[in-house]
Amino acid sequence: MVGSLRDRRSRRARGEGGSTLVELLVATAIMGSAVVAILTAMSATFTTSALNRQLTTAGIAARDYAEALEVAVPQSANWCSAAYVVAYTPPTGYTVSPSYGPCPTNDSSTPQFQTVTITVTAPNGGAETLRTVVRKP
Repeated sequence: MVGSLRDRRSRRARGEGGSTLVELLVATAIMGSAVVAILTAMSATFTTSALNRQLTTAGIAARDYAEALEVAVPQSANWCSAAYVVAYTPPTGYTVSPSYGPCPTNDSSTPQFQTVTITVTAPNGGAETLRTVVRKP
């Protein structure tokens, strides 16, 4: 018995003893907290990425609508109008709302342009706005 007690003491002195239950519980709690923090950060990253993707698509849709408007204006009977017939279909879930500025008086001293504000709303509720100018052809 004396020999086995001596062996246990020499093992502990050399660092060959096992971990206690408290040490294992603390290490498990620390690792669990780290895993939860990593999963939360990844979830936030994925959510932000989806929002940015939708807003980028909304910006592209606004530019596409502005290009379609540029084609539609010369085909109109009047170059300045309260609304133009624009051949454009937004992506699924997105809505395009153009807002036409007032028409200028038709004289040589007034610049002949009309401002059109294009607002595209994404499925998440975010919106992108583009302001463009329609000039007299």
